[in-house]
Amino acid sequence: MGSASRAVSCLCCPCKCLACGLFSCLCSILISLLVTVGVLILILYLIFRPHMIAATVDSASLAQFTLAPNSVLAYSLNVDITVRNPNKRVGLYYDNVESLALFDGQRFGYAPLDPFFQSTQATTKLSPAFKGQQPLDGDITAAHFRSQQTDGKFDIEVKLNAKLRVKVWAFKVPGPKAKISCPLTVPAPASNSPAFQPTDCKVWF
Repeated sequence: MGSASRAVSCLCCPCKCLACGLFSCLCSILISLLVTVGVLILILYLIFRPHMIAATVDSASLAQFTLAPNSVLAYSLNVDITVRNPNKRVGLYYDNVESLALFDGQRFGYAPLDPFFQSTQATTKLSPAFKGQQPLDGDITAAHFRSQQTDGKFDIEVKLNAKLRVKVWAFKVPGPKAKISCPLTVPAPASNSPAFQPTDCKVWF
């Protein structure tokens, strides 16, 4: 009875049957493609075993870090960062590399960096330098600055952003945007605070 009904329906509306057949065919093709892509991704993952890049701030120093009564911050900050590619079969190109410095969540420094390439299991030294003047907003931020100045050390965050390209054998393919965040405790200029301690950064894509 069901087959007869479908046959009558197709005779009455052949376009409807054709549309249903095409939809079913497209669904089958789409499912096959998704399965194939998933299997390829799994195979590539098992072959290359990609690992997250790592970054460490080796040194950080403040030659100047003062806040004027009009809330303008005068700063001079130097940072040395080591970025490591731990992958054994994947090389990385870093494009559009930028570094930022923040105090109390407000960006006060910006320094573009040259693009670079990391071969497998390679490390790269980066030395962004921030110098200038920048207004800081809010009485709370000013209060935090005075408190940390009294303590002889400042909580500063340094960020690195870069667009990655991945090199596998002779092939280069677009990669994700890497974001590196380094929360630092930096001794105030001319203070007796303990020396800066190397600090690991957080990395995500």
